[in-house]
Parts: sequence; C-alpha cells; structure tokens
Amino acid sequence: MRGRLRAGAMLAALLVNVALAGCAVALPPEVDKELTDDWAQVAEVKVQVPPSGVCLGEGVGRLDPGPLACSEQHFVEVVHVGAFDGDKPPTPARLATAYAECDTAAGKYLGRPWWQGRLELELTVPEDHVWAGGARWFRCDLVEVGDAGTSGGRTLRSGSLKDGFPAALVLGCANVAMNEGDVRFMTDVACSKKHNSEWVGFFRAAEGTAYPSSERQWDVLHKQCRVLVGKYLGVSTTQAGRLGVISIPRGFEEWKAGDRAVRCAMWFETKSMTKSAKGTKGKGVPYF
Repeated sequence: MRGRLRAGAMLAALLVNVALAGCAVALPPEVDKELTDDWAQVAEVKVQVPPSGVCLGEGVGRLDPGPLACSEQHFVEVVHVGAFDGDKPPTPARLATAYAECDTAAGKYLGRPWWQGRLELELTVPEDHVWAGGARWFRCDLVEVGDAGTSGGRTLRSGSLKDGFPAALVLGCANVAMNEGDVRFMTDVACSKKHNSEWVGFFRAAEGTAYPSSERQWDVLHKQCRVLVGKYLGVSTTQAGRLGVISIPRGFEEWKAGDRAVRCAMWFETKSMTKSAKGTKGKGVPYF
C-alpha cells in the first residue's frame, strides 16, 4: 500500500509539471492516466464475536490462553452469544433483558434450568474500548461454584455441561446456619442426609425492585419465594407460609447492573428432614 501511494504522488507531480509546460508535450503511451482505479480497497473492519460452546481458562494462569476444549481444566463454559440493538451502551434494563435471554439459552444448552445445579450464570459484555470499536455482542457464561447459597467462588472443572450436568452438581437440600436473620453459611447436602433447608426455585425480580435492605424490601422477595415453595410442595401459598423461607439475591453491584436473580429455599429452622419435601403436600414436613 505504501509503495502505491508514493507512486501515485509522484505521478501527480509529473502531471502538474506537464500542465505547466503546455499541451505540446505528450505522455508516453505506457503511462496509466487513471490514478486511482487500481488502488486496493481498504478492508472493512470486522468485530470479532466470541464463539459459543467453548470453555475458557480464565483465572487458571496469568495469561488467558483463549478458548479451550471443555475436556481441559477451565472455569467458564460459554453457552450462548447474543447481540444488543443500537449503538448506545446497554442500560441496566437492557442488561436485564440479556440476562433473561441467557436464562432461556442456558436451559436449552443444558437440557434443564441452570439454577437447578451448583452453577452461576454470568453475563459478559464488551469492554468500553471494544464497544467503541463496534462490538455489540454479549456472552452467557456458566461457572461451577463452591455452593449455591454463599457462592464459594468459582471452581476449576473439566468436562462440558452441554445436555446435562453431573448428579454431583444437582441442587437438592442444604444445612443452613443463621446469624441474626442472615445466612451465615449454607452447605449443600444430599436430601437423604439430615438437613434443615431445601432449594425450591429461582426467579428474576421485576425491573424497579429495590435491592433489599429493609424488612419491607426483603418481604417483597420472600413473598415471591413462598409462591415457589407452595408449588414445590404442592400446597397453597398461604399454607407455604407455615415454613421459613430463604431468599438469596445477587450482590448489590450485580443487582444495580441488571442481574436481579434470586434463589429460593424453604427453611425448617431448628427442625430437620432426611428426605425431600418435593410434592409431599406437607406430609412429613415440619410445621405441617
């Protein structure tokens, strides 16, 4: 490209000199009078869109090696890549819509809802300078965590989650320790073992729902969780109110950014069970 530009500049200077000298001087027949017809077109800049169905070793080492085969050790599995409309950076409302799309896509990828496992669904969006370069994609990532109640951080794993996840990742029951109304820890256990809590479902709070900091705001989440408790047991929401309920929302910063995910569990307080309460209609369940 540089050589062609220099040649074009020199030829233009030659033509100027010829014009100043008058029309009596003819150009040699081998001179191409069309100055720009054979210049190479500048290639259109293409934005690189991340692939789905691959795994990433983010956090494995100081350098990210890029996409990995999921049979290798990794932290992240990309289950879907979507796109934002328009050129304005996404607002929390648009991010919430992207999270909902990720929920659906992850369910199709796994063959079951992602929140039924000891997993977290994360949304990755282009960094500011990448967005300025034209990137409009968003990425839906699944990661395994230490426990669903208090996250416990990402867990290094190998093997793809596509079309299902191992039985060891399936959420069922848990043992909960509370401290002045707050969950201190929540350890996942098999429902055949002694436990005082059982996972019942998941929802995404509506736009405008405040992040809970007061009893009234917590009650908004608890009310929705009690609906899920009733469906899980096979009883009315009113009957489900006999049980304690645990609502676990995303962190404050994630909530502000549009991730208003809430996990729900029933809680037997000081009592326990050694089987699942699902579909029992309250039979054998404490407080029924």
